Formats: sequence, C-alpha cells, structure tokens
Amino acid sequence: MRLCEICGRNAATYVCSECGRSICKECFEPDMWICTACHRGEEHAGRGRESPTSSMPLFMKVFLAGFLLIFLGMIIMMIAGLMGWASQTFGLVVFIGPIPVILGGGEYPLLAMLLAAILTIIGVIVFLVMRRYLRGQLQERVKPPHEI
Repeated sequence: MRLCEICGRNAATYVCSECGRSICKECFEPDMWICTACHRGEEHAGRGRESPTSSMPLFMKVFLAGFLLIFLGMIIMMIAGLMGWASQTFGLVVFIGPIPVILGGGEYPLLAMLLAAILTIIGVIVFLVMRRYLRGQLQERVKPPHEI
C-alpha cells in the first residue's frame, strides 16, 4: 500500500491528473481531479501567466471553436446576402430521434441538400471519434486504487 506523496500519512487512493502524484482523499480536489499542491499552484509557480484557455478542458475548446466558426459563417452569409453575392439556396438536416430529415430549397436545392448531408455525416464522424478519444483519455486518468 502506498502512502500519500503530499501528507505522507494516509493511504493513496487517487492519482493527480496534473502531476501524477499518488494522493489520499484529504489531499485531493475532486472537482478538478488534482492534488491540493497543484490546486494551490505550487507546480506552476515559475511559469508566469497562462492563457485563459490553457486550463480549459478539451471539449470546451472544441465547443468554443465550433461556436466561433458558426458565428463567423453567419456573419459571412449575412454580408454575402446583403451585397447580392449569394443566391437564396439553402440545405437543412434535422434529426428526429435517429432519423435525419433533409430539406432544401432555392435555386439549387439538390446541391444544398447534398452538402448539408455530407457536412452532417462529417460532423457525426468527428463527434464519434472525439467521444472515443475522450473516453480513452478519461480511462487513463481514472485508475482504481489497486493500480496506483
């Protein structure tokens, strides 16, 4: 049985996801899955200021990037529509449970529906790949007490 690498008194039951120390229940911050030393910033004292996104989880970075890309696309489409550069063609994919409903209209509806369907398939594939990747990352971080 290993002892906690911070206090040295209790049995280590967790592993810090930041520094990899074996730690006990009292030296553990369950909200962030790190030890109290990392939580206080002792490990990062010499690094200077970190960017606001450096401590952000990966799924939040991906969500933020997706939101910004959608927002940028909407702005570009609005400008193109106001300047007369874009036709009034649209494609839409709506999921009702597991069944996709594909709609399109305007000058080139088949092309718009095909593009919407392709983008939806790519989005589902990226979602499944990221889900598998994040599940693997979580399983590496969460180790049962007997594996410490």
